[in-house]
Amino acid sequence: MNILKNIRRGSIAVESAIILPLFIIGILTLGCLIKFTMAGEGVFHVLADETGKFTAELASPLGISAYEKDVRTRAERESLGDVSGADVKGLYHIPYIGKNGNVYTNLVGVSVTWETPIKLPRLTSEDLVGQATILSRAFVGGSNSGTALPFSEMEQNDSGGMAWVFPRAGERYHTEHCSYIENEPQEVLLDRRIRSQYQPCELCGAQTAHDGDLVYCFPRSGRVFHTGDCYLVERYVIEIDREDAKKQGYTACSKCGGGD
Repeated sequence: MNILKNIRRGSIAVESAIILPLFIIGILTLGCLIKFTMAGEGVFHVLADETGKFTAELASPLGISAYEKDVRTRAERESLGDVSGADVKGLYHIPYIGKNGNVYTNLVGVSVTWETPIKLPRLTSEDLVGQATILSRAFVGGSNSGTALPFSEMEQNDSGGMAWVFPRAGERYHTEHCSYIENEPQEVLLDRRIRSQYQPCELCGAQTAHDGDLVYCFPRSGRVFHTGDCYLVERYVIEIDREDAKKQGYTACSKCGGGD
């Protein structure tokens, strides 16, 4: 009996000697992954914050080196040692073609790669490498040098200078209530207001769309919003300044006069 007890005790000791180190290594590895994930969230926060400031002032490619330095410095300083070797690479004023075929200009695409030092024994000498990427649009407006409107005028919905066009197909600009426009889907940005008024289309998977995405609604004949790939959206209309429509080559609709 004593021999059997000794054998059992010996086997428990052997199992403990094998399993316990593996358990400790697993806990330490999990801690390293959590540390790496938190470092990545910190880097992305810095990237988004600095890019927002940069694009708000980006009227020309000036200041790019200072922006990249600020991203690199803040990422390493605010991580308290969890980020090192931050490398910032950017493309400035690049054109981008969206899924709907629209061309967006003056975009800023920036990516940051970094290393998170691992202080545990490991098979390789390499640290964990992370990457964060962001795409933003540079400020393309003019300087705010005009006189502020009274609040009463700001509340008015003045659409006198606006026109409606078909960006995919069409050569005319129209008024909002033109019969060519009223029954067509309109391109809008998805937000809380659109979600409160419309349900996502189940045919095109619009429920996966995020706030800020371009979606398409039938304001006068539907209560569903769609993605640009939905077969129900063969063509859509957008609202633009009438003068911009003319500059782009659109001419007035012969039916509604385009508001002229």
